[in-house]
Amino acid sequence: MEKENTRLTVCLTLLLVPVIFGMFMPFALAQPTADSFGMEHASGYKNTTVSVPVTISNTQNGPVTCIIFDVAYDNNVINVVDVKKGTITTSWRSPAYCDFDWGTKVSIAYTGRDVEAIQNGSSGIIALLKFRVVGEPGETTDMCLNNLQLSDLSGENVGFDTAPAKNGTFTIDTNLTQTPSSTGSPSLNVSPTESPTVSPVGESEEEGEAITPDAVESVIPIATPTITPSVVPAAASPVKVSPSPISSPSLAPTATSTAAPSPPGFDAIFAIACVLAVAYLVQRRRKA
Repeated sequence: MEKENTRLTVCLTLLLVPVIFGMFMPFALAQPTADSFGMEHASGYKNTTVSVPVTISNTQNGPVTCIIFDVAYDNNVINVVDVKKGTITTSWRSPAYCDFDWGTKVSIAYTGRDVEAIQNGSSGIIALLKFRVVGEPGETTDMCLNNLQLSDLSGENVGFDTAPAKNGTFTIDTNLTQTPSSTGSPSLNVSPTESPTVSPVGESEEEGEAITPDAVESVIPIATPTITPSVVPAAASPVKVSPSPISSPSLAPTATSTAAPSPPGFDAIFAIACVLAVAYLVQRRRKA
C-alpha cells in the first residue's frame, strides 16, 4: 500500500509540474515589442527629396539592439534614395537598405555595446527614409510597414510583427501661384520651380549603405529566428541599386495579435494545493 501511495504522489507531481512551468514560461520568453512602429503622412513637390521619420513608441521586453522592416510604396510616385540614423540610433551602425519593385527593406543594428541598446520605455526616431519625388502633382501612395523584426540583447529572442504598424500616405504637392493676366483678373499658373528638401528632424551626416537585391539575404536576415548585429555591414560608399524581379509582398500591413499573457493566478494556486493535499493524504495513511 505504501508503494502505491508513493507512486501516486510521484505521478501527480510529474503531471502538475509542466502545468505550473507552462504558466510562467511566457514571462521568461516575452518577445521585444512596442506600442507602435511606423511613420506619419508626408508630402513634397516633384523632383525634390523628402525625409520621412520612422518612429517607435514605448519599447517593451527589450532592450532592442537590431531592427529590420519593409516599407512598401509605389515606385512610380516616390523612391528611397538614402536611409539615415534616427535620434535614438545615432550611435548605431549606418543603416543598410535595398530597393525592390515593391519598396525598400531596411536593417539597422547597434555596434555591440549594451549601453547603445534602445531601453524599455524609450520612444523616438529609428531611421529617416529619404524619398525622391518622381511622380506627378496630385498623385499619392501608401507607405506600408510590414515584416518588422525586433531583436534583444541575446540576439536569439526575436519579435516578428509584435508592434502594431502605423502606416502613412505620401502626397505630391501642387505649387499654385497667382499672376495677373492681361485683362487685369488674376489667373492660376503652375510654378515649375523645385521646393527645398523637407527635413522634419535633424539628420545624421552618415549615409546609409545601399545594397543589391542579390546580396540582401547575406546582409539582412529575412524571417530567421536569430538576428545578430554582425549581419549588418559597416558604413561604406553608396552603390547603385539594380533591383531584380522578386516576389512582391502584400502592401497591407501584417496584423498580429500582441496580447500580453495574463499573470498566473488561481490555476497555479490550485495546482500547488493539489500537491500538498496528496502529500497530506499519503502521510495520514502511513500513520494509520
